[in-house]
Amino acid sequence: MAPRIRFQMPVVLGLFFFLFVFARCGNKTKDDEIPLVPVNIYLDLNVNSNAPLNLPGGYINISGGNKGILVFHNFDDTYIAFERTCSYHPYDACNLITMDNSGVVLLCGKYNGNTFEPCCGSQFTIEGYVSKGPATRPLRTYTVNRSGNQVHIYN
Repeated sequence: MAPRIRFQMPVVLGLFFFLFVFARCGNKTKDDEIPLVPVNIYLDLNVNSNAPLNLPGGYINISGGNKGILVFHNFDDTYIAFERTCSYHPYDACNLITMDNSGVVLLCGKYNGNTFEPCCGSQFTIEGYVSKGPATRPLRTYTVNRSGNQVHIYN
């Protein structure tokens, strides 16, 4: 008679957890994630280059993050800061988030003069959520705090 092997419930659950974790890791590619870069930036709203942020609807692009940061003064008088790297194939050279001319939609691509050159075709709401694919994940946002004339952007 062959010996019986008895598994205890914690061992079985541990095995399933182990297999689940490694199965998930195998599906990731370099295109799955926007590289995480430390951000700790202070903007002075009295500086001319930051003046668009004094009015709701105003925005600026600044250096920092992975491919730059778009800072937007929202219509509810809050500030939002987005990584300018699109969440779809973030390593593509053309992959750059740009505010469209209406000031309320974020596009993957860039303007060359007055002509927009799309990259992947994804579009995002002003809150950073996907409104048109192929992107399926929202844009990376940074924490923003305003104190007087100082805006602090960080992660």
